[in-house]
Amino acid sequence: MAEAQHAARRYAVLQAGARMHYAVPALLARARALSAFYTDLHSSHRPLQLLQALWPPALQPKPLKRLLGRQLPDDLPRQLVRDQPLASLSWARRGSRSDALVLVRACRERFAGANALYTNFINNDIDAVLQARDKGLHVVHELIIGADVGRILLEERRRYPGIEPEGEPEEVVEAGIARDRQKWALSDQVLVPSDYCRQSSIALGCDPRKISLVPYGIPEHWFELVHDPQPGRILFVGQVGLRKGNHVLAEACRLLKRRGLSFECRVAGPAQVDVTHPLFQGPTYLGQVPRSQIREEFRRADIFVLPTLADSFGLVHLEAMACGVPVVTTPHCGSVVRDGVDGFIVPIRDAGALADRLQLLLEDHGLRKLIGASARELARDFTWACYGERLLTALGVG
Repeated sequence: MAEAQHAARRYAVLQAGARMHYAVPALLARARALSAFYTDLHSSHRPLQLLQALWPPALQPKPLKRLLGRQLPDDLPRQLVRDQPLASLSWARRGSRSDALVLVRACRERFAGANALYTNFINNDIDAVLQARDKGLHVVHELIIGADVGRILLEERRRYPGIEPEGEPEEVVEAGIARDRQKWALSDQVLVPSDYCRQSSIALGCDPRKISLVPYGIPEHWFELVHDPQPGRILFVGQVGLRKGNHVLAEACRLLKRRGLSFECRVAGPAQVDVTHPLFQGPTYLGQVPRSQIREEFRRADIFVLPTLADSFGLVHLEAMACGVPVVTTPHCGSVVRDGVDGFIVPIRDAGALADRLQLLLEDHGLRKLIGASARELARDFTWACYGERLLTALGVG
C-alpha cells in the first residue's frame, strides 16, 4: 500500500534561483512526478534569449550574466514552470527577496493540484508548509547547509571583528534555528546531502527518523579531464571568507613557508573580505575565475584544499577527486573523503593540522599519486546519474 502511495506522488517544487541547474524539478519531471515547478525567474524566456544572442558575454554586466545563466533544462516541460519574471525583476530593483513571490503564488494556486511538496528555501517557507499540511500534502524539506551555520558564523565574526560585516545578530540567528525546528516538525521527510548536515540538524532538534541522506553528484564530463599537475600547486575554489576557512588556510600557508616548503597556493573565487589584510596573507588570490578556466585550475592542481567551517556538501571536492587530485578538508564540508584514503580530514580552525597534512602530501609524490587514484575511483560513485537515482529513491518515485 505504501509503495503504491509513493508511486502516485506528484510534487510541487518550490525553489528560487537555479540551484544545481534545476536538477530536482527536472528529475521529477523525467519521472512524471512533477505537478509544477514554482520559481522566481529563469532565462529561457524569448526576450532574454534574444538579449543573450545580441549582447556579447564579455560585455555583459555580472548581474545580467548570472541571470542569463539560469537556463531551464531541455527535459523540464515549460508548461510546468510557474515563474513571475516582471515581478521578480521589480522586487530585485527594490532590494527585496523574490522568494515570497514564489510562496504566495504556490499557495494561491493550491500547489497546482500536487499531493506532495518539495522545498529547499532556507527560512522563508513556514506559511507554505503550513498550508501544504492543511491540504494533506506530503512535505519534503531539503536542508542545503549545516543547521548550525548561523551560530558558527556568529562565533567566527566575534573572534575576528571587523573582517566581515557583522551579519545577523544572535537573536536573529536563534530565531532562524527556531523556524528550522518548526519546519522539521511539520515536514514528513528532511533530505540532507551529508552526515555533517544530518548530525547538525539532529543536534538542534530534528527527528532523526525523518532524515534521508542524499549526497549530490557531478556531471560525468569531469572524468574526461587529463590530470597534469604542477608539482607543489595547492588549489582552493570557492567564496573567500571566514565561513570557508580562508584565514585558516592562510595561516597554514605561512606555517609551511616557515618550514621551508616549496609550494604555490592558488585561491579561486569571489572575496567577501579584504584579502590584503594580514589575516589572509600567504596564498595567491585569483579572484572570480570563469567556469571554463576553473577546469584548467583543477587539471593543474597537485592538491585540493577546503578548510571550511560550515558547509553542506563540497561539490568542488568531487570535481577535484574526479580529476585525481587528493583532498584536504574538514568534517564540516560534508565531504565523502575517507581520511587517509582519498585525502585527509582535519578539524575546523586547526591551521597546524592543516599544514601538517599539506606538508605530508607535498613531500611524498608517491602518496599523492596513490591517494589521487583512490579519490578518482570513489568519485565515480557520485556522478549526476547517481544523484538522480538516490534522490528519486528517497522520494519514493520511479
